[in-house]
Amino acid sequence: MSDRLDGRVAVVAGGAGGIGRAVCRRFVERGARVTVADVAADRTAQTAAECGAERAIGAPVDVVDPDSAARCVAATVERFGRVDYLAYCAGNNIKAPALELTLADWRSQLDIHLTGAFVFCQAVGRRLVAQGEGGRIVLLSSVAAWAPIPQRGAYSPSKAGLVSLAQVLSVEWAEHRINVNAVCPGVAKTPMTDLVYSRDPELKRIRRSRMPIPREVLPDEIADLVVFLCGAGSAYVNGAAIPIDGGFLNSGFMPERKLGDAAEAIHNGGA
Repeated sequence: MSDRLDGRVAVVAGGAGGIGRAVCRRFVERGARVTVADVAADRTAQTAAECGAERAIGAPVDVVDPDSAARCVAATVERFGRVDYLAYCAGNNIKAPALELTLADWRSQLDIHLTGAFVFCQAVGRRLVAQGEGGRIVLLSSVAAWAPIPQRGAYSPSKAGLVSLAQVLSVEWAEHRINVNAVCPGVAKTPMTDLVYSRDPELKRIRRSRMPIPREVLPDEIADLVVFLCGAGSAYVNGAAIPIDGGFLNSGFMPERKLGDAAEAIHNGGA
């Protein structure tokens, strides 16, 4: 079964970010053409240029504005003639204890993660229904949908909402042959993560102690899963929320195992 996507067209919202950029590159590598949709006009143009002028265009967008999303879809159709896939990768992450989280910050995170996803799903979904040939939508959620992150009072609810949105749309749009799924990364190796770890090396140690595969997921690995969910091999995958976390969600008792290993090593060493 071929994993090529020749002749297909993807819109990648949040396409100029670390994960979104990897998704754009992977689509192009598999033969698809891409619209890089992002709020940052300079990074949007740069990412599109990296993908190649024949294979990609940039479309600066406001993800929570339905008119902006509609213009993005229209520009895609004008340039490439159709739309087949949406990958929604836009997001932000504001740190604050729940007792101190402002309503503006709460709204900002829910808007960019969840409202923006709905706006783009609706804009792309309408086009897919009009074309009558089906399509695929992938929403970038997080393991934080199930394992809430302290001092991220809006981030986890936003990511949980994306899982629910994918489930709802998978039921409503299956009759149109539109599959909708969510991808849920663990901690990803991005420049932002590297910056956080440089400020707090202990956080890196603690997190990795909970990871059966003791490293962060790479943006390219996430991109591989996103593109797989748009290919022929995933035709019957619909309404799923797929962790890509190295087993992190299953590792609640791992520190106990590690402590046990350490204790056994001490015992054996002193025997």
